[in-house]
Amino acid sequence: MKNKLTLILKKEILLKELKSYTWVFMGSVLLAIAYVVFIIPHNIVPGGILGLSIVVNKLTGLTIGLLALLVNIPLLLWGTKVLGVKTGIKTAFSMVLVSFYIDTFSSLLKNKVYVEDVLVSSVFGGAIIGLAVSIVMNSGATTGGNDILVRILATKIKLPYNQLILIIDGIVIFLGVLVFEDFTMAAYSIIAIIAISKTIAYYIKKSLKSMTLLVFSSKNLLIQETILENKEITESVLKLIHYDSNGKLILITRNTKKLEIVRALIYKIDPKATISVLESNNDTF
Repeated sequence: MKNKLTLILKKEILLKELKSYTWVFMGSVLLAIAYVVFIIPHNIVPGGILGLSIVVNKLTGLTIGLLALLVNIPLLLWGTKVLGVKTGIKTAFSMVLVSFYIDTFSSLLKNKVYVEDVLVSSVFGGAIIGLAVSIVMNSGATTGGNDILVRILATKIKLPYNQLILIIDGIVIFLGVLVFEDFTMAAYSIIAIIAISKTIAYYIKKSLKSMTLLVFSSKNLLIQETILENKEITESVLKLIHYDSNGKLILITRNTKKLEIVRALIYKIDPKATISVLESNNDTF
C-alpha cells in the first residue's frame, strides 16, 4: 500500500514540476515583453544585469539579450552552489528564454515606442516585470542576473540583501546616466525599480502565507506516516499534529506552493476525507 502511494506521489510531484517549468516559461516571456515594449524603447535602465545590458548595447551594438546571457552564464556557474542544482537548472532555463525572446521581440518590433509617456512606461513596465519575476520565483527559479550576483556577494560582504541590491542598481543607473547623458532617465529608472520591487514584495508575501489544513479521516495515522516518509511533502510542513481521540489531523504548511500535493496525497489515501483549508496568521497555535 505504502509503495503504491509513494509511486502515486512521485507522479504527482513530476506533474507539479512540469507545471512549474510551464510557469517559468510564461514568466520569462512576460518579462521579455515588458522590457521590449515599456523599458528598452525609452532607454530606461532599471538596474540589474538587463539594465547593464541596455547600457552596454548603446556602446557596442551587441543585442541586449546576448549581452545579458554572456554576463549571466558565468554568474550562474559561479552561483550554482548558492542556488542549488535544481534551482540552477530552472534559472538557466529562464535566462535563456528571457535573452532569446528579448532579442526576438526587439528584432520584430524594431524598438518601436508603443507607450509615448515615459512615466507610464516606467510604472507599468516595472509592475509587469515585478509580476513576471514573481511568477518565476514562485516556480522555484530566478531570472538570473542581480539575484545571483547579490546572493554571491552576500556571502562575501556583510551587508543586508536589500542594501546590496540598491548599491548594484545605483551603479548601473549611474553608468546609464553617463552613457545616455540623460539625468531625467535616472529618475524614471528609479521609478521603474520601485515599481518592480513593490510588485515582487506584494506577490512574494502573498505566496508565503501559511495555510492550515484540518483533515478529518479514519486513516489519519496512515496519512501522517506517509507525509513524514516523503521528503517533498515534509519540507512544506511546519507543524503536524495528530489527535486520535476525535480523528482530526492538523497540518500547517509554509506556503501554498505544495498545498495541492498535500491535498492530493490525502485524497489518494482516503477519498472520503474531509479537508478544510484556512489561512494562518502564524505558524503555531
